[in-house]
Amino acid sequence: METEAKGVKGGPLTYWNPDKKMLKNLTKFLKANPLVRHVEIHSDDIERTWMTYCMNYFEVVSAGGVVVNQLGNILWILRNGHWDIPKGKVEMGEKLEEAALREVTEETGISNIKITDDLITTYHTYEIEGVVHLKTTFWYAMEHEMGDTKGIPQEIEGITEVRWMKLPVDDKIWSSSFRSIRMVIDSAIEKSALLRKGL
Repeated sequence: METEAKGVKGGPLTYWNPDKKMLKNLTKFLKANPLVRHVEIHSDDIERTWMTYCMNYFEVVSAGGVVVNQLGNILWILRNGHWDIPKGKVEMGEKLEEAALREVTEETGISNIKITDDLITTYHTYEIEGVVHLKTTFWYAMEHEMGDTKGIPQEIEGITEVRWMKLPVDDKIWSSSFRSIRMVIDSAIEKSALLRKGL
């Protein structure tokens, strides 16, 4: 198995069969090189490569949902100055779906929500007190049985606003949100008849 890394100016950073050291240093490299926006990893054993990558992190599992109401509006939260979709950590012994519903209700104060489908899974890393975390978030499509129900932001989690928004999403919202949230919303649009109707 040959190990190699190549980067093309303006193109993706590409790894072929990366070794443990390359995977361990990948996050530091990306942090030091913000112009690299895309990484491709090719491997003869992708599951082994993924597990090797994950071993370098303290893993956190989260779940959340894209909630659509009967008017076709999406539930957003303003958390620490960024527009986001409700999500949170899965508690010990809790099922992913249960955690997703609980977190949405806790963060927004809105109930009468049900899961209608699975969406994508996202991954991101962050550092707390020198410990690098890998957060895996399992996303679900959800429906709220009513209209633009008034929410109550969970201030202890840094949430200052709960708002229902129509599609298409305003550019001001996208510019104040994380890139992975766009992928989650796109995944929800593909699976939700209520959202497709609003476009």
